[in-house]
Amino acid sequence: MNNRKKDRNKILKKSYYKACAVIFILFIGIFVCANLITKDKTYSETENRILATKPDFTIDRLLEGRFTSKFEDYVVDQFIGRDFFTNIKMSVDKLLGRNQANGVFLGKDGYLIEDFTVPNEEAVNQNLQAIDNFTKRYKDVKQYMLISPTSVGILKDKLPYSAPVIDQESYLKSYKERLTSSIKFVDVYETLNNHKDEYIFYKTDHHWTSLGAFYSYEKLAEDMGLKKKTDDYYNVQLVSNDFFGALSSKSGYDVKEGDKVQVYIPAKNEEHVVVNYIEEQEKSASLYSSEALGQKDKYEVFLKGNHPLVKIKTSSKNNKTLLIFKDSYANSFIPFLTNDFSKIIVVDPRYYYEDIDKLMEQENVNEVLYLYNANTFFNDTSLSPVLNNE
Repeated sequence: MNNRKKDRNKILKKSYYKACAVIFILFIGIFVCANLITKDKTYSETENRILATKPDFTIDRLLEGRFTSKFEDYVVDQFIGRDFFTNIKMSVDKLLGRNQANGVFLGKDGYLIEDFTVPNEEAVNQNLQAIDNFTKRYKDVKQYMLISPTSVGILKDKLPYSAPVIDQESYLKSYKERLTSSIKFVDVYETLNNHKDEYIFYKTDHHWTSLGAFYSYEKLAEDMGLKKKTDDYYNVQLVSNDFFGALSSKSGYDVKEGDKVQVYIPAKNEEHVVVNYIEEQEKSASLYSSEALGQKDKYEVFLKGNHPLVKIKTSSKNNKTLLIFKDSYANSFIPFLTNDFSKIIVVDPRYYYEDIDKLMEQENVNEVLYLYNANTFFNDTSLSPVLNNE
């Protein structure tokens, strides 16, 4: 009798597991089909950022490896129900009274501070080797690197008590020591730390403010030997006081007061630029986009956000060309460079597929600047393929 009962229980368990497996497979199948027929989104209101779009397929890009990594980003960003599941997680974190939600700390004085993640050592090593190879190919080109700490590394006194934060400064120092001697590392940690009581980082966004970018530019100018600008060189204009940035969206915290966005305009109005957005086939006579002030992500006022390739012609007559490899921190930094170079070529490796050696030759590049924030750079997998021309 007992044996029959055991056999029946085994059969019931097997049937149960089979049913669960079928339901799981059906569930996955439904999501896969839904993803195939659902129109891709270009922007996430929840995360306040542009989403990855489907990369163009070519055999060369597949062999290079860049297509695979970009396609993975595309699948993750376009997964159906992404905003729904993100909102659920944020709601649970808030109900539990946590001072961290979705990788964002609820800090003091209204600051939302993004956590620093452990660097991707494989990506770091690949970047180091690629940069070393690049400097060997262009021994006569001066090269500089500026990796900015983020607010979590500078505004430690704003963090909630006992926040488990990784020491960002130690990683920056370690990376500086591992760089090839051909690269001048522009260390802005101390610069920003000396101004930590000023408005150098947005409260609701992960970027530095224009003031933070300006202080960092002054350190770069010193290391590059650029002409120092006087205190009255710029007029500072407030263009928005209701910017609710990516961290307010990402965390879901109820932020009462928006950030202020300021732009620095040369007081004598002697600087003129032509900004050429190559892929978009658009030109502009300004580094700023007033249209962005009417949208949620007002940080796009700087150079209309991120683009694969931007070429900027200035009114400077020094015949110097600067190539910048960058993330979005550079967008509010670049306006300070227009008096120092006749041309500024801006490459965002996350979206750039073309031949970098051909670009170097065509534009007659004299100097190179790698400009990133620490969170992006230590986990970036797109720079090395671009530098290696793979």
